[in-house]
Amino acid sequence: MTQDPDLGVLVRRVGSTSAWTTPEMTAYVNEDHLQRIIADDPDRVPGVPEGAIAVRELPTSAGPADVCIVSPDGALTIVECKLASNSERRRMVIGQVLDYAAAIWRDGEAAFHEQWARRGGDDLHALGEGGYEQLGRNIAAGRIHLCLAVDQIDADLRRLVEYLNQITRDDIQVTALQLSYARHGDLEILIPSTYGGEIAAAKARAAAGTTTRWTKDTFLDSIGSDADRASAEKLFALLDQVDDRRGTHDDLWYGNKPGGGVFFHPYGLRYAPIQLWINKTGQLMAYGNWYQYDKIKYHRGFAELAHFVGQDHQSTAKGFPVAGLPDLDQFWSITVRCAEHINRPDAQPDHRDVDPDTAIA
Repeated sequence: MTQDPDLGVLVRRVGSTSAWTTPEMTAYVNEDHLQRIIADDPDRVPGVPEGAIAVRELPTSAGPADVCIVSPDGALTIVECKLASNSERRRMVIGQVLDYAAAIWRDGEAAFHEQWARRGGDDLHALGEGGYEQLGRNIAAGRIHLCLAVDQIDADLRRLVEYLNQITRDDIQVTALQLSYARHGDLEILIPSTYGGEIAAAKARAAAGTTTRWTKDTFLDSIGSDADRASAEKLFALLDQVDDRRGTHDDLWYGNKPGGGVFFHPYGLRYAPIQLWINKTGQLMAYGNWYQYDKIKYHRGFAELAHFVGQDHQSTAKGFPVAGLPDLDQFWSITVRCAEHINRPDAQPDHRDVDPDTAIA
């Protein structure tokens, strides 16, 4: 690999009076070399804090992502690496990083954990408080930060980073990382610089007023029809009546507005059987959470709930309108039974075939 040798760096031995010279080597051996440097020190990536963990070549249904980073709080970053010597870098790097992020979102949390473990990644259960659960929510929501890692940021790449930050959601960061590299004898020289971090931070600050968490009142006020609001109020009231505490979670967990869900935790149990959300037209929607949690994914305790809403608990969950439910009281009774079953101490994923016509007693 060749590269412009002028990095603005000159070297000479300490105490030497000889002339300053350029490093002996001013190029990466290959893109694998760049990947390794980033994976070994992931907090070089803009927005990634100390304590983050990483794997290389994470398999996805779209191909292997160069470097995948998980922060202690569950934030997920995909890094795609390209060298200046790669003439296709500007066209390829954007498409690839988007493709891999979309594949992680589409493949789901269980596939991510499986492939992470297969690549020898550190135990994700050891993330900071709530980090493991937040990672699952980030994958489900497609909340994946994107970083383009190169040995030279040029004007075209800066333009692409600016544009992607403009068109992506406010909770998505798009950045570029330049790691110029040189080696002189047994001395390695790394010159990092970044682009896009301030742009991403600025759009996040600008949207801070619209990305705060839901409250019960703001959620209800955002529902578009009186009938849907009445249904939501009834579900909230039914949850209030379930006061036999058996767990340590709050009855309700509120996601970020406008697109986040409200998770129902009957009895304060850890795993919520359902979540409510509001679509772009203001319609009240619901999800069954049989695809939400890796530990109980497809658990047979979801079978009755899934059958009631016309779905299969062994397939990806789909949103359904609450107004379309035949009987809200029956739906809630099934939801509470589901919460009890999926939160049993021996709860495990179940990939066996289950007769959907068999109700869980």
